[in-house]
Amino acid sequence: MNLKEAFQAQNKIENCFNLITSYLYTEGNVTVTKEKHLRSKAVKGLEDEILDVTDINKKIFEPNKAIKFCLFLISERAQLAKAIHDAKEKLVFDFDSAVDMNKKRREALDLFRKMSSIKNSSLLKKNGGSGYVFNNEGNQTEYYYDLEIIKTIDFDRNKLRANIEKIQKETDVCSNNLDKALINTEVDYNLPFDLNDNLVDILENFD
Repeated sequence: MNLKEAFQAQNKIENCFNLITSYLYTEGNVTVTKEKHLRSKAVKGLEDEILDVTDINKKIFEPNKAIKFCLFLISERAQLAKAIHDAKEKLVFDFDSAVDMNKKRREALDLFRKMSSIKNSSLLKKNGGSGYVFNNEGNQTEYYYDLEIIKTIDFDRNKLRANIEKIQKETDVCSNNLDKALINTEVDYNLPFDLNDNLVDILENFD
């Protein structure tokens, strides 16, 4: 399989692990409940009866098999992780660092594009300001005046747009290299079940 398929297999194993551990976490799935009706103590001559009242409809998987499968997934996850690591080591660039750097570039692009859309503006608020003065009688009186709010960008828009273009080109080059690596990099691993199978089908065929 290639690196892209390996990551898909990794996600599949992780999903199966989460599902099976969630199942095992539920106490009703790993216990049997019985009721012992002690009739003989209440009425002489009556026999006691033991009833299995386990809700079998909720128990999808046999617990021991589910535990074994959980351990199997851990082992498979370790094998796949090593296979992916070995495959990445053969690349001419650091795959994980490239993914991380492109994530940071995209975050910066989102920010810079938002900033580049900011425009200078002014807003006039009629009677938006107020103050106090003394009138001819010496009394303090309030007065109102128009208030103009002026907003001006405090950065070089042209340089910012040039940086956006530069970062976008770097992002595109990196993305192209990552896409090629995902398709062309071979990973020495075979998923022991079909990627599209659900957990019930997988466990049914698991020994």
